[in-house]
Amino acid sequence: MDHDYRYGKSRLVRQHSHIVLLAGELASQAEVARVVGCSVDTVRRTLASYETGGRPGLRSPVRLRHSRTRRGLDWLRRLAQAMEAGPRACGVDRPTWTAPLLATYLGEQTGVAVGERTVRRGLCELGYVCRRSTWVLRHRAEAEPDYLPKGKGSRRS
Repeated sequence: MDHDYRYGKSRLVRQHSHIVLLAGELASQAEVARVVGCSVDTVRRTLASYETGGRPGLRSPVRLRHSRTRRGLDWLRRLAQAMEAGPRACGVDRPTWTAPLLATYLGEQTGVAVGERTVRRGLCELGYVCRRSTWVLRHRAEAEPDYLPKGKGSRRS
C-alpha cells in the first residue's frame, strides 16, 4: 500500500492509497477527509472499494453514479448563457466570472449545487476557460500611488 501511495501512476491511486493508510491511523473518516483534502463520501467510497477489491480496487476509478444527470443539459445551457451574457448582465457586480462565482450563480438559477471543479469541467465541454486576466492585476497595481512599471526606474541605487 505504501508503494502505491508514493509511486502510484495517477493522482487518484496515490490519493486512494493515502486514504486507506490513514484510515488505520486516524479515529474517524472525517479526520481522514480533512487530512487528505477530500469529502467524507470520497473516503467512504474508497474504503468500500478497498474492502471489496483490495489493492486492485483502488486502481480503478471510483465513479459517481448519476453525476451527468444531476448536471444535465439544462445546466450546461444555463452555463453557456451566463458566459455569453457576462456577470453584470446576470446581476452580479463583477467584471469577470470566476468558477466559484459561477457555481454559486448557477446553484441559485438551476437549483443544482455543484462545485468549482464541476463548473470548470462544464466550461471545458463548452470550449471556455475560466482564468484570471492579467489586466486585472496590472489595473489594480497602477491604481497604487507608488506603482512603478517594470524596467522604468525599478532599480534603485
